[in-house]
Amino acid sequence: MYDWGYTGRFGDEINWGDGIVLTPWFLYETYGDTQTMARYYPQMQAFLTYIRTKKAGTGPDACIVDAALADWISSEQTSGRITGTWGYHQVADRMARMADLLGRTADAAEYRSLAADIKKAFNDAFYNSSLGRYTAQGEQGGAGATQAAQALALDEGLVPEGERKSVLDALVELIHAHQPFGGGPHFSGGTIGLAPIVRALHEGGRDDVLWDVLQEDTRPSYGYFMQPTTANPGGLTTIPENWDLGASKNHMILLQIEEWFHSGLAGIRRPRGGVGYRELVIDPRPVGGLTHVEGSYRTLYGEVSSEWTRKGGVFRLRVEVPPNTVAEIRVPTGDGKPVTVPDGAKFERVDGDRAVYSVGSGTYVFTAHERR
Repeated sequence: MYDWGYTGRFGDEINWGDGIVLTPWFLYETYGDTQTMARYYPQMQAFLTYIRTKKAGTGPDACIVDAALADWISSEQTSGRITGTWGYHQVADRMARMADLLGRTADAAEYRSLAADIKKAFNDAFYNSSLGRYTAQGEQGGAGATQAAQALALDEGLVPEGERKSVLDALVELIHAHQPFGGGPHFSGGTIGLAPIVRALHEGGRDDVLWDVLQEDTRPSYGYFMQPTTANPGGLTTIPENWDLGASKNHMILLQIEEWFHSGLAGIRRPRGGVGYRELVIDPRPVGGLTHVEGSYRTLYGEVSSEWTRKGGVFRLRVEVPPNTVAEIRVPTGDGKPVTVPDGAKFERVDGDRAVYSVGSGTYVFTAHERR
C-alpha cells in the first residue's frame, strides 16, 4: 500500500501519491531526462496498478476514483470523485507517454486505452451538456459546479470536442460569482484546482480575469494576505497554506499564480508538447494598467529573457534567445502588424491579434501600435 504518513483513506490519496509518476514526467518535460523514468518505471507501474485494482470503483464506476482530500484547502469544495478521476487520468496518460519513450509499446497501448476509458467515464459521470459545465452530478443536476471542476477538465484535455468555450465561459462565470466576503472576482481553488484554474484561463486567452482577481483584497485573495493583522501588522510577506491564513504562514500550495508571471506576463514558455526548452515561445499578455514587465528563465542552453513596455500607444518587446535554441515570438499587434521588425525575424502568420515570428538565438526588439 502507498502511504504518506496518515492512516485510512488519507493514507493513499491519489493526488499525493502520483508524484512517483508525475515527477519523472516533469523532469522529462523540463530537461529532456528519460533516465529517471527508466530507473523508477517498476515503481511507477506498481502505483498505477494499485490505483487500478484497489482505488478505482467497480461496474459503472470502474474508472472513477474518489480522492479523500479532494481539492485540499480550497474555499469551495469540489467532489473528490472529480479530483480523483482527474488524477487517475493524469497517471494513466503520463504512463502511456513514458512507456512510448522507453520503447515499452505493449504497456503504452494498454495505458492509452485505460486513459481513454477514464476520459469517457469522467465525462459520463460529471459533464452536464445542457449547462455546458462539469458538476458533481453530471447530467442529473448542477450541484458541485466549482471552478476546479471546470479547470481540471480544461487543463487535462478532458472536455468533449466543441465544448471548450462553454466550459471556459463557465469557469469565468464561477470566478466572478465567488465573492464570499464581497468584492469582485475571486479564486476558490486549492492544492489540486488552483494551478489548472490559472493555466486554463491563460490558455483560453482570459488573462484579463487573472489580472482582475489579483486586484482583490477580500478573502480569498492574494491581496487579503497583505492586510494587517495583530500577528502581522504589516501584512504577510510570504504565502500561507490556507486562504483564511490558517496553518502554516509560509507555504507553496497557493503560489501557482507565479506560473503566470512567467508564462503570461513575461510570456516565456515551452510550446505545447515541447521538451527541454530547445524550442521556446515568447507570448506576453499585456493586461490592465501594466506598463513594464521583464522576466527570465535559465534553460539548459542559457538564459531566455523577455521585457516589454507600453508608452504612448506603442508596445515595445525585447527578447533574448539563448544559443542552440529557436523561438516563436508572438507580438500583440493592436491595429496592425508591428511597425518595426528586427533583422533575423521571419514572419510566419497572423493569429488573432498576434503577429507570429520565428527566430534563432540572439537579441530582438519588436515595436507595435497598441489597439486604440
